Amino acid sequence: MTTQPDRGTRRIKAAIIGFGLDGDDSLNRLTTGDHCVLLGGSAETHAEMLETVLRLESELERIGQPLAEVSPIELAEIAWRIDSPELHKIALRMHDRLVSSGRSFHESTAEELTELSA
Repeated sequence: MTTQPDRGTRRIKAAIIGFGLDGDDSLNRLTTGDHCVLLGGSAETHAEMLETVLRLESELERIGQPLAEVSPIELAEIAWRIDSPELHKIALRMHDRLVSSGRSFHESTAEELTELSA
């Protein structure tokens, strides 16, 4: 949860959005889950994205934390454990940007976190 000074406590929803850009067939692949939306890609790429998300969800369940409460540095550690170098890189970039902006994960809005992850 995050506390907004003028609005009180609210829950942040979090999701992993995966885009596969290598699909060269006419299929439109879309997979949704509790913490993910996966779009496009070849059959192989889409399957790899799905496998990563399933490993992430399994790890989150194991540690008993929802994605929205996992800080970028914790997400980087999880990504390392589930062997996802792409997610690891994104989480570290988000952490570095939070540090350089002087913001903390828990005081940032969902919009700010989204911007930092790009």
